[in-house]
Order: sequence, then structure tokens, then C-alpha cells
Amino acid sequence: MNRAEKLQQRLSGNMSESLGVRLVTPGTQERAGKGIASISPEDGRTRDRLAGHMEIDRVMTDPDQPRKTFPEESIAQLAESLKKAGQLQPIRVRWSETDAKWIIIAGERRYRAAIKAGFKTIACLFIDRPLTESEIRQESLIENLLREDLRPIEAAEGYKQLIDMNGWTVQQVADALNVSKSAVSKALSLLKLPPDIQAQVEEGTISRSAGYELSRLQGEEAQRELATRIVTDGLKRDEAGDAVGKTSRPREKASEAKPSTTKVILVDGAKVAITFQKKTVRTHDLVRVLEEALAQVRGADQEAA
Repeated sequence: MNRAEKLQQRLSGNMSESLGVRLVTPGTQERAGKGIASISPEDGRTRDRLAGHMEIDRVMTDPDQPRKTFPEESIAQLAESLKKAGQLQPIRVRWSETDAKWIIIAGERRYRAAIKAGFKTIACLFIDRPLTESEIRQESLIENLLREDLRPIEAAEGYKQLIDMNGWTVQQVADALNVSKSAVSKALSLLKLPPDIQAQVEEGTISRSAGYELSRLQGEEAQRELATRIVTDGLKRDEAGDAVGKTSRPREKASEAKPSTTKVILVDGAKVAITFQKKTVRTHDLVRVLEEALAQVRGADQEAA
């Protein structure tokens, strides 16, 4: 089961209740004088008292929804589909007293295509119960995530909205939207990039994975320098990650040098000093080093002879 199916399954119960779905009483009846049940077209059918059509000019988009970009070509294709097959799936709308219109919760792409197709009305599911800002944003974000083509920065801003409104942790956002915690964290990291680099990620000039690697760098200057390399040299995510590692890896300080131990041996007025690159030195370490040194000395004497 993919992510979209899991979300739909999890939301189906609450969604049916909020939309006012009710079950029609079965119409099975026994034929007069016979014990044979007849089948009615109403058997097993559900009716939604909050479904219907609305004049399209009484519907408006939500200015706060996370998705801002709707490719014109995609809208045009959907408009042609609507002309041929009609609107197969209604949009979800809520009433706004302030605007005196129905505001779209989910389905803005269908709404835009319906306008382009010249529709005068649009099929809607009307939500007549009060919705919190969190519920509105969550539904909008889920709607877009189900399409799996939400742009990186738009997704990141949507996650941040949920965190700010609810005081949620990254894990709570991931649980609510049925995505991994890592995906949410990496998306949010893109918001740390300067606006010009965010624009490149949004346009696809820099991949979201490379953008994540860029966000690990400290300082906008370093980020822009590597961003230029990613674009001009076509660096992939792993290559960008390696570049980030080399750039951000701190140089070893003298105080952080590896520990060492020096042993001094006095023999017949001569002093032999041996330095080991470790803290603890045992007798067998000294014996091994002295034997190796003696072998080197004897070998040098033989070559000289």
C-alpha cells in the first residue's frame, strides 16, 4: 500500500462523517405471494447530503494554501479532459463569512481547469462544520502530497505552517501526514538556504537532495559558491555531499594531535629515546622496537661492507 492509499484509508472514516454521508435503507422487498427477494438499485447505495454543484464565481482559492505553482500546460490538459469526460471528482470547499464565498480546501487544480474549460458551475463537497486553521492547512497539504508533485519549497513551507500553528515536532508532522521524519527534516532544511538558492531548488536547477547538502554548510557565501559548482559542474547529491564534507571539516588543531609517549633508555653513557604514537607503552613494545632497530643497523653494516 503506497503513501497516498494509506492517507486515504486513514482519513476515510472522519471524512465521511464530516461530509454527511448516510446509508440509504435497503430496498429489498419480497414479491407478493412469493418468498423471492427483489433487488432495488438503491440497495447498498449511499447519498451525500452535502454534495452538489456551485456557481463557479461563488468559489475562490485559498490564498494561504501551500501550493503556489500550477503549470499552465497541466491545467490546459485537465481542462480538455473535463470537456470530454466531465468532472469526475468534486472539490472540497468551506464557507467563509469574511469573503462571503466558498473557499477551496482541496481541488484548486480542478477548479482552475474548470474555469479554463468554461464551466459555469463546479461539483463540490461542502464542509458546513467549523474547521481550525490546522485542519484546513493539513487537508490542503495532504491533497497536494497525494499528487506527489508538490514543489520542494512549497512542501517545506507547508510543514512549517503545521509546526507553527500546532506547536508540533517534526515527528508529529511526519505521523500526521504519513511521511518519514527524515523527509520532513530535510524539507525544512531547505528553508535555511538564502532566497536565490531556494528559487533554484524550486525551479529544479538544483535538486532537493543537493539543496539539502547545501543547507549543511555554514554561511551564505559558502552555500552560493557550492551552488554555483552544482549548477556549472552538474554535481550529483553524493558529489555535493563530499564537497560539503571537505568544506566543513575542521582542520586538526595542535591541541587535538594524537597522544604520544616517549621512552628514554640509558646504556653505557648513551641515551636512546623512542617515541610511540599512543598513551600506553609496555615492555614487549620496547623489545619489539629495539629488535627492529638492531636489525636495521646490522643490515646497514652489511650493505656498507
